[in-house]
Amino acid sequence: MGATRGPRRSTALALVIAIGVAALAGYLFSRPQDADHALLPVAIQSPVPLGPFSTIGYSVADDPDANEVVVFGGDLSLNQTWLWNGGAWQLSHPRTSPPGREEAATAYDPALRMVVLFGGIRPPQTYLDDTWGWNGTTWHELSSGGPPPGQASMAWDPAVNAMVLVPASSSGADTWTFTGTHWVDHHQPDPYIPTGVLSLAFDPLSNILIAVGFGDVISPSEGSATQTWTWNGAVWQELTTRHTPSAYELLGLAWDPATAKLLLFGEGSMTPVPQLNWEWTGSDWTQLPPLAQPRIIEGLLTGVDTGRLLLVGEPSEARGSDTPINVWGWTGRGWQAASSTLAVTSLPA
Repeated sequence: MGATRGPRRSTALALVIAIGVAALAGYLFSRPQDADHALLPVAIQSPVPLGPFSTIGYSVADDPDANEVVVFGGDLSLNQTWLWNGGAWQLSHPRTSPPGREEAATAYDPALRMVVLFGGIRPPQTYLDDTWGWNGTTWHELSSGGPPPGQASMAWDPAVNAMVLVPASSSGADTWTFTGTHWVDHHQPDPYIPTGVLSLAFDPLSNILIAVGFGDVISPSEGSATQTWTWNGAVWQELTTRHTPSAYELLGLAWDPATAKLLLFGEGSMTPVPQLNWEWTGSDWTQLPPLAQPRIIEGLLTGVDTGRLLLVGEPSEARGSDTPINVWGWTGRGWQAASSTLAVTSLPA
């Protein structure tokens, strides 16, 4: 999966699951009591949340070995690990876990058979450079140090059989690959690939890793033009395309197994502009019909092993309500709701 990692957004959204018990407690305590009917303490059991309730900064990756989507961290779930099995969310209780964080880079590593997580930010401003692996039941720390701490973009590159990571930087940064135990710095000649806002994904048709970003633009505006780059295992090369995708934000770049195309999804803004999406032909971008729904304010793409492309995020109309992160499946013509807010379980500790 290619994950978009850019500057943190100023809008912090919260989804809070709560149970009101004040009325019941007030009634019980106000009832007349006698010796035969002494008031007993009322046990209140906290429910399992309906799903992950972080609305910005969470990390998403596909775990093909477990046929699950892994969601970690975020602004309100800093150290929680949530699993989506295709029909329900499950809150996991791993034996060990990374310190809580936002904006970590995540991707599946088939050589390690683990979801790899790197870096991120622990509020308020602690930038992290540790690397962790999720084996389906718990997290293991794999490395400490290497790439610059903080945000990054990361994806598995089958052409070079390595995990590729590009740290976030408006002026460009070196590209790193992971050996399974440590990171290797591939010192980049000029021009550096600008990585302030960047999505990475592998294109099986052209057998190359693709990067799409906004260049040196840190805070894109409505209709900002993107740049397209390719990685040959040693250097990045910017491509000149006939058509240039533009967007307010990027939901991400990902391979769609149903259409056998690399797709780019532009994130909906808070203005009434339809969601804009494109597919990669191997040399150019073709715009797909615009979508008005769902309007996503934060989302990431994943789910290749399920046979369909999934979008994990929150619709703009849910802002401020008690709605968990939702899951949609791509039909080729639009997004179809796949998540349920009812079937939720908690895995044993």
